[in-house]
Amino acid sequence: MRYFFRVEYDGTAYGGWQRQDNAPTIQGELERAFSTVTRSSCTVTGAGRTDAGVHARAQGAHVDISDTVEPGRCEASVNAVLPSAIAIYRLQPVSESFHARFSAVSRRYRYYFCTRRRPLLYRRVWTVPFDVEWDTVERETASLRGTHDFTAFCATGGSAKDALCAVSEASLSHDGELYIFSIEANRFVYTMVRSLCGTLIDIGRGRLTDTMTGLISSKDRKRVGQTAPACGLVLDYVTYPEVV
Repeated sequence: MRYFFRVEYDGTAYGGWQRQDNAPTIQGELERAFSTVTRSSCTVTGAGRTDAGVHARAQGAHVDISDTVEPGRCEASVNAVLPSAIAIYRLQPVSESFHARFSAVSRRYRYYFCTRRRPLLYRRVWTVPFDVEWDTVERETASLRGTHDFTAFCATGGSAKDALCAVSEASLSHDGELYIFSIEANRFVYTMVRSLCGTLIDIGRGRLTDTMTGLISSKDRKRVGQTAPACGLVLDYVTYPEVV
């Protein structure tokens, strides 16, 4: 039986989503917890493979369990076994044709910047120690909307065959010294969001004179700015047509 669920996690202490032999991972912890609770070997598949140190609020995932389970009871048992930095919710049965990665229609990421040190948030934000023209950052953020080839923002090591992504929303908001970059698209390429965020900051502080439109058109990785730290990035939501 296939079950869908959402996952919230603090990725600080983990080597990313994908199972590894030399580091603890989110996928590894989930598979261990489900296997312990169901007393059978379970494989967990996620909507995306977040990098080391990246967090998630509503990652989507599915697991195949050999026997039928009562969702509420199973969810509580799995959460009791998981480390405190990881939790699942909304466990529900889905059709065998459902796939956490391929059934997703969009993914939304949020990146958090802060203009001063915030000890209570230091694992969740990039403290930006530069003078940044945030109006410029907001204007350049808006230019990301639409379908573009993001080759310039794809780091070496990505497995995607192309970098064409349809961005349905890109915005910058703020609450005092906390700035939030939000972007939603049908897909993302390797380190794309962090590369976009680092480049936006470099434009906003005057380190780069190119516009985002120009950098996208160039398809030249060497022309873009720094890659923002993983700590500020959150996989905020994955949208599916058949589950919540």
